[in-house]
Amino acid sequence: MGGFIILAAWIGVIAILVVRLYTGTPSSYALLPHQQGILHRRGVPVREVGPGKHRVWTGVEKIFFLDTRPIQVYADDRAVALQDGYTAVYGFSATAEVRDVRKVLYSAAIFSQVPACVLLCSARAALNGCTRTQVLAYKEASALEISTRAKTRLAAAGFELTSFRMNQLVVAPPQQEDSEPPDFDA
Repeated sequence: MGGFIILAAWIGVIAILVVRLYTGTPSSYALLPHQQGILHRRGVPVREVGPGKHRVWTGVEKIFFLDTRPIQVYADDRAVALQDGYTAVYGFSATAEVRDVRKVLYSAAIFSQVPACVLLCSARAALNGCTRTQVLAYKEASALEISTRAKTRLAAAGFELTSFRMNQLVVAPPQQEDSEPPDFDA
């Protein structure tokens, strides 16, 4: 009878270890009020989770979370070549917010850099397609074109552009090259 109890105890311990191997150990995550995340079970996204305490099974489930506070982007004294050889020097400030947690988490390894990259690429593309006279005559239209391009690209990545303002937009003349070749013998 005593051997049967010991054998049953060992079978119970082994059964608990096997169950824990497949179901994990209970744990909890606490997300702050400005955080959201996605619960993954065995590598597959299950559902979005918001702020608060969440129970998970370690080894089987994991919460990937992100900071949903607005992301500020500032760019000053950036230069871009225009179609007619002149250079436009621009600067802007913008704010982007997270709208779709799943898209944002999968948009880049460092999601907080996505708005800056998108805004800089949009500004370069919009201004690069203009001439000097277009930029000087239609500064507001240039800013609107940049924000429109950025809004569509940010929406595809799960962000929303909440504010955009051009701080600087001037045109510099093209650089004049020296007509005399350098003297290397001196």
